Amino acid sequence: MYVCIHAPDFAAQAAVRLRPELRRRPIAVLDGEPPLEKVFAINLFARRAGLAIGMSRLQVESFDGVASLQRSKELEQSAQSAMLDCAAEFSPRMEIIQAQQAEQCGGTAVLDIAGSDRLFGATGEIAETLRKKISLHGLLAHVAASNNLYASVCAARGLSGTTDIPFGQEAATLGPLTLDVLDLSAEAASTLHLWGVHTCALLAALPEKELVSRLGQEGKRLRQLARGEYQHLLVPVEAEFDSALVQKLELEDPVETLEPLLFLLSRMLNGLMRCAVDRARAIASVQVTLRLQTELNASPRSHQRTIRPALPTQDVSALLKLLQLDLETYPPDAAIIGLELRAISARPHRAQHGMFMPQAPEPGRLEVLLARLRKLLGEDRLGAPQLLDTHKPDSFRMEQYGSAKASTATEAAGAKAVLRMCRPPVAIRVDTAQNIPQTIWFDGQRFSATRHAGPWRRSGEWWSLDNWCREEWDVALADQKAEMLCRIAHDPASGTWYLQGTYD
Repeated sequence: MYVCIHAPDFAAQAAVRLRPELRRRPIAVLDGEPPLEKVFAINLFARRAGLAIGMSRLQVESFDGVASLQRSKELEQSAQSAMLDCAAEFSPRMEIIQAQQAEQCGGTAVLDIAGSDRLFGATGEIAETLRKKISLHGLLAHVAASNNLYASVCAARGLSGTTDIPFGQEAATLGPLTLDVLDLSAEAASTLHLWGVHTCALLAALPEKELVSRLGQEGKRLRQLARGEYQHLLVPVEAEFDSALVQKLELEDPVETLEPLLFLLSRMLNGLMRCAVDRARAIASVQVTLRLQTELNASPRSHQRTIRPALPTQDVSALLKLLQLDLETYPPDAAIIGLELRAISARPHRAQHGMFMPQAPEPGRLEVLLARLRKLLGEDRLGAPQLLDTHKPDSFRMEQYGSAKASTATEAAGAKAVLRMCRPPVAIRVDTAQNIPQTIWFDGQRFSATRHAGPWRRSGEWWSLDNWCREEWDVALADQKAEMLCRIAHDPASGTWYLQGTYD
């Protein structure tokens, strides 16, 4: 079951939606560069006064009492968003029907309301409730319901008010309507006019084979439309509301400290979260733009930061804490005179926990902990170690958490002994006999090398300034208390010995 919403003269309605005093007057919406503006859309009162689409500004000014308005795509987009918001309350599956003559056909949208009768009542009740909701936003809409998608579209274009087409009565309902509801091309409209075909009933009565032989596949499509039999697969377009997830605020006085700024950010985040929760969504990222105070005649400056929680969240306190830690780590360099928050929504994260599985930390708390560590240690000292493509031992870099590389960087493959590296390596004193380590001094203690393996001589990157060369040994050290296994290295160039790490 489909419900079609059609707002006739949509551009003219959008131009006066926020100006109720002009709704009962003839309206002409002009488009183009002056002085060559043409009439883009008119309302019913202007049509009755004799105006037509395509007239020039000079011709419009010759009519008395006609209000000339410049076309505004922002107003049209705002009106369409209001209409789609009303439709989204009844069904998330909707499609915008594009017309060949948008200035005449106006905005048209189709909803799939299958199964919605359990929530909102019968089909006729849904259509009437939807029409009333749209009228509260300053738009006059015709609503039609049918089992055939394009039958509801044609009925909404040709019949005013609310229309509920019973199953099997599509052809009878559309028969008296003119061919304008079919959105004809100029060539097909001219041909059918020469044949004397002016209504859907006359077009539906024409033989299909003869019509196809003269008009091709378009003739077959038009005949099916006139009979209410044209099959169309609904291509749902989810109403985009991420553009509405924006909060802006201009400050009367510049703000230099973070504490009053967080109070304002908390209020703005709550507004964004309410908008997301109303659509059963969560926030995946928040971009904050701080407009900074500048000197007179200086170019405007801004400070922009983006926070991305590990998982889409509906926790405002976690987002605010992440934002606070990020701004404390990267503070703006001037006083703040304006705020802007832009959020991107996503589906909330759902996880089924096992009864006998240990409880893992909440993603929000873990993300806050990582933000605190990032603030204390630095951006490049927090993450997962990732090995570099080189033969140099202990060569790695820190990959930020959340990337695909970091998720696999810590996977180990069957190591039986774990070498705990010393970062940085510890300089030690080594006594050798026949170039073999015998006694090792470090941390103020003396150790004897009871066993040893090596040396392994390694070198690399001799073609650059970062060349390296070393000899490595695995030695078992013993003192009066215990024994340990460690790895030491010798730098022949400097003659220095280092403790590389100890084995568990």
